[in-house]
Amino acid sequence: MDNDFFELDGIKYEWLGQSGMRMTAGGLVIYTDPVMLDPAPPKASLILITHHHVDHCLPEFITPIRDSDTKLAAFHDSYLKYCVKDIKGVRTIKVGETIELAGVRITGVEAYTPRGFHMKGEGCGFLIEVMGQKIYFAGDTGRIPEMAALKGVDAAILPICDNAYAIDPVEMIKAVKEIGPRLFIPVHYTPLDEPDPEVTGEMFFSKDARFYTKKEDPEKLIPMLEGTGIRMAALKKLAK
Repeated sequence: MDNDFFELDGIKYEWLGQSGMRMTAGGLVIYTDPVMLDPAPPKASLILITHHHVDHCLPEFITPIRDSDTKLAAFHDSYLKYCVKDIKGVRTIKVGETIELAGVRITGVEAYTPRGFHMKGEGCGFLIEVMGQKIYFAGDTGRIPEMAALKGVDAAILPICDNAYAIDPVEMIKAVKEIGPRLFIPVHYTPLDEPDPEVTGEMFFSKDARFYTKKEDPEKLIPMLEGTGIRMAALKKLAK
């Protein structure tokens, strides 16, 4: 996990932490669920928000990367109102809906777990089409039947755990095999070398993402993909 980024056919993939990804495609900079940022992050061309949980949607991480040209889309208009002070250049995207923003084609897809806090209808994932690539950003989801309909995915970005044990690493590897991307990037976990979050009297209101996932070692998943032709990139977390 020493790699700061992975590049696939001209698109640069970086993991900021939790589910926060930054994808640089030509002159476009795309962020997903940013609740952590590295020092001096570049301004966003496009920001995508899957759902309302505080480890996926916080206004204080939208403001530093947003300017007058930034486009923003989220699953629900209330998520947009929470994360941005004004709604210029923003819009909602529903499951099954395809829109174009900032020169990027985006389709909403299902995201949920059979139990836990990720209820069907409260959030989504995204299929992002840019520079000839199809990127599947799953959002908070377990392995669900709808994934079988995803075809031609180049890069799949999937969570591998959560704090309710509703997202299981082994099941998510099964999902990756079903999808069959060229590249798999695991997200939504805490690296093993990070300290535990500090428990306080107000811990249930904490914005510390470590309360909403658990420590995991994605490297142990690599052998499960042997013989599939799928490359896994366990990226170094950029946010401190």
